Amino acid sequence: MLELKLIADVGLVGFPNAGKSTLISTISAARPKIADYPFTTLEPNLGIVRYREYDSFTVADLPGLIEGAHEGRGLGTKFLRHVERTRVLAVIIECLSEDFGRDLDILRNELSSYSGELAQKPWFVALSKSDVADSETEERMRTFEEEIEVPVHRFSSVSGVGVEALKDAMWRLVQESGSP
Repeated sequence: MLELKLIADVGLVGFPNAGKSTLISTISAARPKIADYPFTTLEPNLGIVRYREYDSFTVADLPGLIEGAHEGRGLGTKFLRHVERTRVLAVIIECLSEDFGRDLDILRNELSSYSGELAQKPWFVALSKSDVADSETEERMRTFEEEIEVPVHRFSSVSGVGVEALKDAMWRLVQESGSP
């Protein structure tokens, strides 16, 4: 039996409704189903991101994870299996979250509990829907960015703010990760 191991350069990981599908539809020609309810994405959606004039990389919009996913909760092990098949991870957290650090801890714990290899993949954080942040949320995002030891990027797929910088970050990390 053959199993495809690498499906994408970048895997978009996050809770349901974090904005992963909207992002992939913004940065590529992929047209995943987008809806305002959890688990709209049940299978990975792949998109080719055109970068600059002559380069490109692949991105996988992965199904949303929930706490307990590594134990199979919410079809978690089926979803996590796909994460193994990416080179780098973009951890997408909705800027409207009450606690960015808690969300990140849950997501990173699910990844590492499923597979130690996932904890070793290069990664960064992307705060989605940043165009709707009020002043209190802006301050919480600034504090989170100062406290965390990995790059944090803000973006809005709807307004386009921060999307090019996010693509730059993805490209850099893919290049730094070397050959699969």
